Amino acid sequence: MADKYLLAQLVHLLGTSIYIYSADGQLEEEIQGKSISSTDGLYSIIERTAKDFPYIESDNEGIAICSVWDEESGKYIVTGRVCLYGYYRKDNIYIPYCPREQYTSIILILWKDISGTGAGRNELWEKNIIPDEEITRLVAKNIFQFQEEAVPHNFYPQELMEMECIRRGDIKGLQQSIDMAGVIETGRTSAGPVRDCKNMAVYIINAAARSAIEGGLSHEMAFVMCDTFISNIEEDLNTQIKIEQAVRKAEFAFATEVHNINSKGSNNNPLISQVKDYVFAHIHDNIIIAEIAKSVGVSPNYLSEQFKVYEGVPLKQYIINEKIKNSEYLLKFTEYSLQEISEACAFSSQSRFSDYFKRKNGVTPSKYRKKYKKG
Repeated sequence: MADKYLLAQLVHLLGTSIYIYSADGQLEEEIQGKSISSTDGLYSIIERTAKDFPYIESDNEGIAICSVWDEESGKYIVTGRVCLYGYYRKDNIYIPYCPREQYTSIILILWKDISGTGAGRNELWEKNIIPDEEITRLVAKNIFQFQEEAVPHNFYPQELMEMECIRRGDIKGLQQSIDMAGVIETGRTSAGPVRDCKNMAVYIINAAARSAIEGGLSHEMAFVMCDTFISNIEEDLNTQIKIEQAVRKAEFAFATEVHNINSKGSNNNPLISQVKDYVFAHIHDNIIIAEIAKSVGVSPNYLSEQFKVYEGVPLKQYIINEKIKNSEYLLKFTEYSLQEISEACAFSSQSRFSDYFKRKNGVTPSKYRKKYKKG
C-alpha cells in the first residue's frame, strides 16, 4: 500500500501534485505539490493502466503523466503533469519541469513502495514508450524497400576516415578526405529534404564530438561545442547547402581543437584532462588550485608540477589564459561592459583584468573590442 509520507516527499521532487483515485475512477485525495495541475484527462489514463507495471504517457512536448495501480488498497496513484525537458509555458498553461532521469527515479521508487518489486530504468521506458512490434515491423519494411530500390546511404569508410582525422587532429587529412568524397545520396529519415539534412548533421556533429574526446579534447568543451553547432543548425539554418557548410565547419573546429592539444603533448594524460575539464566548467568562478587538486585526488604541489611538465606553463597562468580567452569571446560577441566581463570571468578587479589582457594580446580590452568591430 502506498506510503502517504513517501508520497508527500515525492511531490516535492516532482514539483506537482499526486492524486489518488478509487478503482472506479473517482478522485479521492490530492497530495499537493508546488504546482497544482489540472486533473482533466487523468481519468482516461487510469482506464489504460495495467495492474502489473507503471503506465506512463508522454506527448510530443515531453509532458508526462504516470498511473500506478496499488493492489493492496485497490486504488490508482497518479502523478500530475510534468515536462521532462524544461519548463512549459503556453497559452497561460504552466507545467513544472522534472528532469527525465529524476522522474524515472521517482516512478521507480513509487513502484517499489507499492509493489515491493523493483524495475530497471530502461525497462520502465521500454515498456511505456517503444512500441516493439510496430518499430520491428517498420524496420522490416524499410529493409525490404532498401533491397528492392537500393536506397543509398553514406559511404561508411568515408565517415570512418573523417572521424579518424578528427581523433588525430589531422586538419590536412580531414580536408583531403572531404575533397576525395564522392557525391553520395543519403537514406531518408524524414518527409522533407531539409529535415533529412539536419538529421544527418546532428549525427555527424555528435560523432565528431566523440572522436574529438577520444583525441583528448575535454568532454565538457566537446559537448558544449556540439550543443552550440547543433542548436545553430536547428534554429537558424533552413537550406541544405548552409547546413552542409555548417557541418564541415564543426568538423574542422573539432579537428583544430585536437590538433592544438596534440601540439602540447598532453592529450594522453588523464590528470591533465581532468584539470582542463574543471577549469572549463568553473571558468566564471574564482578558481583555486587547492580545490582543483581536491577534485582530482592529488596534492596541490603534485598537480602544479605535473601540469607544468605536460603543458609547459604554470597551472595558475593556464587558468588566467583560459579566462582571457573567454573574455575575448565576450568582447567580440556581446555588449557586456568591461566591468561586467571582468566580473563574469572572476578577476579581482577590472584593472587586473585589463593588465592580464594586455599582457596576452598587446592591447587593452577596449581597443581589442574596437579593433574587432571595425573588422
